[in-house]
Amino acid sequence: MKKIFSILSIACAALLSISCSTDIESAEEMGYLTLDINTLVSTHTRAVNGVPSGYNPKTLHVELRKEDGTVVMQTDDFENSSDFKGTIVLAPGTYTIDAHSANWDGSDSGFGTPYYTGMTKAIVTARTLSKASLTLTQANVKVTVNFDNSFRTYFKSARAIVESAVNGVAPRTFIMGTTVGSAYFPVGELTFMVHVTNMNDETHLQENVISDVKARDHIIITYKVADAGHMGGVTVSVDDATKTYTYTVEVPRKSSTALQANNANAWGHFADLSGLVTAKTSEFDPASVTLQWKSQNDADWTTVANSALSISGDNYSYKLTGLTPKTTYSYRLSYTKGETTVNSNEVVFTTDEEPTLYNGGFEEWNKNGNIWYANASGTNYWDSSNPGSASMGEQYNVTTSTTSPVHGGSRAAKLQSTYVIIKFAAASLFTGQFDHLVGTKGAVLNWGVPFTGRPTSLKGYMQYAPGEINRGTAPSGAPAKGQPDQCQIYCVLTTSAIQIDNTDMANFPNWDTDNRVVAYGTLPASECVNSNGQWKEFNIPLEYHSLTTKPTHLIIVCSSSRYGDYFYGSDSSCLYLDDFELVYGDTPTVK
Repeated sequence: MKKIFSILSIACAALLSISCSTDIESAEEMGYLTLDINTLVSTHTRAVNGVPSGYNPKTLHVELRKEDGTVVMQTDDFENSSDFKGTIVLAPGTYTIDAHSANWDGSDSGFGTPYYTGMTKAIVTARTLSKASLTLTQANVKVTVNFDNSFRTYFKSARAIVESAVNGVAPRTFIMGTTVGSAYFPVGELTFMVHVTNMNDETHLQENVISDVKARDHIIITYKVADAGHMGGVTVSVDDATKTYTYTVEVPRKSSTALQANNANAWGHFADLSGLVTAKTSEFDPASVTLQWKSQNDADWTTVANSALSISGDNYSYKLTGLTPKTTYSYRLSYTKGETTVNSNEVVFTTDEEPTLYNGGFEEWNKNGNIWYANASGTNYWDSSNPGSASMGEQYNVTTSTTSPVHGGSRAAKLQSTYVIIKFAAASLFTGQFDHLVGTKGAVLNWGVPFTGRPTSLKGYMQYAPGEINRGTAPSGAPAKGQPDQCQIYCVLTTSAIQIDNTDMANFPNWDTDNRVVAYGTLPASECVNSNGQWKEFNIPLEYHSLTTKPTHLIIVCSSSRYGDYFYGSDSSCLYLDDFELVYGDTPTVK
C-alpha cells in the first residue's frame, strides 16, 4: 500500500532568504513547487545488531538541491518537518529532490530493515505552480526463509544461515520454529547454508549460492524434505512483476558424510591448513579422514596421514611445510571408508613472496649535497639523522660508510654519536625518510618502506663501542650520566607507514599494543653493550601480533645511542653494522 507524503508551504522568512540569495528583486519572479513522495511498501522494523536502535525506514531524509549542488532545504524527518509544509517558493531553475531512509545507509543486514532511496528532478518556472512526484524504492534485498511442515517430521532441528559476500555484513540465522520475519541485506551474492539433525542424530549441511541478486529482490527460500532415495534438488519460480524469486530446496532425509576445507593461511615456506566434518553418518570413523595437497604443476595428490593431523572434535588442522615461495597449491580433506570416498572442496592458495632487504650489506652509498645516504643514487629506502645534523656542515654526517672494520663485502655502516655545535646528535639508520627539522628541537621522520613479506627474524652483525653518557638529561628508565651508553636495533612490520615527531615523545608508538603493528622484535638491552672490538652476530625474532594479517610496511631502526631521541647519550659512542638479512622460517613467534 502506498504511503503519500506532501511537501507544503515555506515561511515568509525563507522566501526573503531565497530572494536575497538568488538576487530576485520581486516575489512575482518566483516559482512554486509541490512534491509527492511515496514508498512502494510499508514495513515495520525492530532494532538489530548493525542497525541503529529506533531505525524506521519510513522516516525520510530529503534534500532539495540547485543544479550546482547547493542544498536549498533539507530535513531528517520529512513527514514532521514544518519547513516542508505548504507550497515551496523557489527561484526559477532546475532542482534535484533526493530522498532516502534517514539515520542509516543500508550497509548491513537486519531483520525487518528495508532501506529506501529515490531521486527526481523538478523544473521551476516563474509565476507557475510545478508538481513533482518521487517514488522511493527498496535499495536492499529482502530474504525470507521457510521450513516445510515435513521438516518437523524428519528433523529434530534445522537452522539456515544466510551470508552476504559483501565485506563486513553480518550473517543472519533463521531457526525452524523460532525465527519469524524477513531479513534484509545489501546487494551482493548470498550463500544459504542449512544445518539439520535428523531423528537418528545424524547431521547434514547443505549449501546453495544465489549470485544474481539485485535491489528490490525478494528471495524466498523454502526448505522441504527430499523424497526417499533422492539426494535433493532446487527448483525456482519467478514473479517478474513483484521481483519475487522462490527457491524450493530439497534436503535429503538421511545424512551422508560431508567435509569442508577452510581458506589457507599461506606464508612463504609453509601454510596452516584446516577443515571440518560438516555432516556424518552414525558409522562415521574420524580416523579415516586424511588431508591431500599438490602444487599447480602436480598431477597427483600427496596424502597426509590421519595420524599427522591435529584433531579437535570435527575439526582437523595441519601445518604443511617445505613449500616454495610465490607458488600456487591446492588442498582438500578426504574420507575413505570401505567403498565410500568423500572429498571436500578444493582450496587453492599461493604462498607469500619473500622479499629481500635492500642494501642489507650497506655496500651502496650516495651523496646529495652535504648529506650521505645508504642507498644507490635515486633510491629512497634507508635514511638517517644526517639531514638534520649535516645541515650544520658536511663534517656532521653522523651516519657514514666505512671500509674498516667490515664483516662482509667492502663496506659497512658507521654510526657515530656526536655533539653538533649546540646539541647532542645520536647517529641513526632507518628504513623510511627524514621529513623535516622542527627548529632546533628535533625532527619529523617518516618510518617504513613498502613491504608485504612475513619474515620470522632480522639477522645481522654489529660492533659497538659505547662511551660514558655525558650529554643531555636522562629520561625515565635511562642509565645515569657516567654509565655506559647503549645502542638500539629493532624491526617492525606494520599496516601503514608511521610518522615520528621526536619533539613529542609522549605520542611515540607503543610497539606492543599499537593496532598498526603486525610483528615486532628488538635487540635486548643486555646485547646492546660493548662488543670489545669484535663483530657480534644478532638474530632478532619477530613476535607476531596476528598470524593472518599481512603487513604493508617494514620499519628497521638502528641507533648508536638508545635514548638519542631524547638527546641523551655519549658523544663518543660508535656502532658498526653489516650484513643485515631477513630470515624466513617455518615457526613464527607469537605474541
